[in-house]
Amino acid sequence: MQRQEAQTARSIFVPIVAFIITAVVVVFVINRMQVDAVEASKNHARNLVRSVSYNLQISLNEYFNITQFLRGYIVRHDGQVQDFQNIAESLSLNSSSIDSIQLAPDGIISYSHPMYREFEKVNLFIDSVHRDDAKYSRLTKLTTITGPFTLRRGDRGLSIHTPIYLDDANGTERFWGFAVITLRMAEIFREAHVSELRDENYDYQIKAINAHLGKLETVDCTTYDVLTDAVTHDFAIHNTMWTFHVKPQDGWINTDSLVLEILIGILFAIIVPFSVNSLWNLIRRESAFKRLTYVDTLTGLYNSRKFYEVLQELHDKKRSAGILYVDLNKFKPVNDTYGHKTGDELLSIVAKKLKNVVRSGDEVFRIGGDEFTIVVSNEISEDALSGLTHRIKESVARATTIGNAKVEVSASIGYARYPHDGTEFANIIQIAEEMMYADKKMMGEER
Repeated sequence: MQRQEAQTARSIFVPIVAFIITAVVVVFVINRMQVDAVEASKNHARNLVRSVSYNLQISLNEYFNITQFLRGYIVRHDGQVQDFQNIAESLSLNSSSIDSIQLAPDGIISYSHPMYREFEKVNLFIDSVHRDDAKYSRLTKLTTITGPFTLRRGDRGLSIHTPIYLDDANGTERFWGFAVITLRMAEIFREAHVSELRDENYDYQIKAINAHLGKLETVDCTTYDVLTDAVTHDFAIHNTMWTFHVKPQDGWINTDSLVLEILIGILFAIIVPFSVNSLWNLIRRESAFKRLTYVDTLTGLYNSRKFYEVLQELHDKKRSAGILYVDLNKFKPVNDTYGHKTGDELLSIVAKKLKNVVRSGDEVFRIGGDEFTIVVSNEISEDALSGLTHRIKESVARATTIGNAKVEVSASIGYARYPHDGTEFANIIQIAEEMMYADKKMMGEER
C-alpha cells in the first residue's frame, strides 16, 4: 500500500516539477531568443548606418576636392580668375547635388556658376549664415562646412569653404579669399543611399554639430520625436561631427515572432511534463540494465565484460597501458570460517582499498571470485608498476575487522605492459597472470 502511494505521489510530483522546470526554461529561451534577435537587428542597423555614413563621407569629400582644385587654380594663376564659368561648368557636370560653385575674393562672392539673374555679391564675413565659419576658416586656414541652411528655392543646403592664400613678393602668405561650393542636401542624401533606411522602415535622425561653434543642428530626419534605445553612429567630416540615430518604426522586437515563440513555448510546456515521466523511467531502466551488464553488483567495480571492452578500446586507439592481475591469498579460509557474508564484505573492502591506491584515471575490475584486474592508463615504466604492486600488497595485507572477526588476506600480483610486452591483449593478460602465479608460488600459496 505504501509503495503504491509512493508511486502515485511520484507520478504527480514528476510532471509538476517537469512543468515548472520547462516553464522556466521556455521563459529563459524566449528571452534569450529575443535578446539575440534584438542584437542581430541592431547589428544590421549599425552596418546599414555605417554604410550610409561612409557613402556620405565619400560624397562630401568629392565636393571638398572640387574646392581644393579651385584653390590650386587660383594659386597657379597668381590670384587671377580666368575662364571660371567653363571650369565650374566642367566641375559640376553630372552632379545634381551641386547648387552652385563660387569664388569669393576677399570673402566677397563675386563669381558664381550658374550665374542667376538675381545674383548678388555676398560678403561671407558679414552674412549671418556664413560669417562665423568664414572667420574661423580664414584664421585657421582650414576647410569648413556650413549648414544646414535654406537655399534660395527653399531647399536645404550645405556650403564648403576652402580658404585660399597666396605668397607675396616677400614670401609672406596673404589671404586671397574662398573657393565655395554649395550643395543640395536632399541630393547628397540620395547619393549616400539614405533612402535605404526608409525602405527598411527605420526612423532616423541625422544631426551635425559644428566643432568650433558648438551648434547642434538636425540635418535630416523622419521624426522629431526622441528615438529612445536607438542605434547611434558618429563620424567626422572636416570641422563637423555627424551623428546618426536609427530605430525601427515598430521597435526592435518583432511582435509576430514573439507571439509565435510564446505559443510554441506554451505547447512545449504542456507536452513535456507528460513525456518526462516515461522518459525518466526509460532512462532508469536503461541505467539499471547497463549497471547489470558492466558493473559487479557486490563490489561496485566494473566486471570482466567491461574489462575486455576497455582493452579493445585501448587496442583500437593504440594507447599504451599497464595491466595488473590481482589474486587474493587466504580468501577461502575466511569464507569457510566466517561464512560467505563476511567473505562478500571482505571483497567489498578490498575493492575500496584497490580504488584508493590507484590513480583517478586508472580502472579497477573484478573479473572473478577473488580475482581483480587493474588497467593503468598511458605509458608507465616497469619500476612504476612494481611500486604500484608494492603499495597494493601493503594495503590489502592490513588486517580488517568485520563484525567480531579480524580477518587477514594478502595479494599475489602480476603485471605486463602494452605494447611493450606484446601487441595482443590476450598475450598481455597471460603474461600478467603467469607472473601473478609465480608471485603466489614465491609466497608459498597454492594456485
